[in-house]
Amino acid sequence: MNGKYLMKKNNLILLRDMIVIGIAVISLSIFITVNFTGLYHFFVVRDHLGRLVGLSNHELMINYRHLISYLQCGWIHHWQTSLPSSSKGLTHFANVKQLIEFNNVVLIIFGILAEIVIRNRVREHQMWQLILPVKMGLTLLGTFVFILVIAFDRIFILFHEALFRNRDWIFNPQTDPIIKAFPESFFEACFLLVFLIWILAGLGLIWYGKHELKKAR
Repeated sequence: MNGKYLMKKNNLILLRDMIVIGIAVISLSIFITVNFTGLYHFFVVRDHLGRLVGLSNHELMINYRHLISYLQCGWIHHWQTSLPSSSKGLTHFANVKQLIEFNNVVLIIFGILAEIVIRNRVREHQMWQLILPVKMGLTLLGTFVFILVIAFDRIFILFHEALFRNRDWIFNPQTDPIIKAFPESFFEACFLLVFLIWILAGLGLIWYGKHELKKAR
């Protein structure tokens, strides 16, 4: 009876720890992707996006960096842009700002909790217990990435419909020309970068768990 109780307790602790680490990794991957302006710069240079909105690539990057600052910083209440924007477009960016600021709060909370969880497991030599669930998670992730690649259009729409209650995310290029400077391939690359960070984090946990087992022999 005690053995079954301990096994159930350990499984619940493992599930709790996996949830904490998983949320922390998801939140961190979003934070990194949003702030990695180099990814957008690659598309700006490769596709000459500035000329699509009547700006030089340098001017477009300035507008983009102002947008990221607006989305990330709670004390910045207006997006400084040289491009025209409709009220619906600005409302959408305000909604995105709320989601990103929420993610930042989640990152702080679960980042601290994840650090505590990992430190405790490292101290007690229990990181190896994460190997199997992480492998299962990476297998599911690989399946989802495959679906994303072949059906990105549909998933992108479902993503917006799930996160936003209104239809302000559907931009009119005439009133919000900035949308012309955000090709679909850029958003797909953002999703893939998020998943890449998940994969690297998972592989890191697996490597450390195996390293721990090897040292214990």
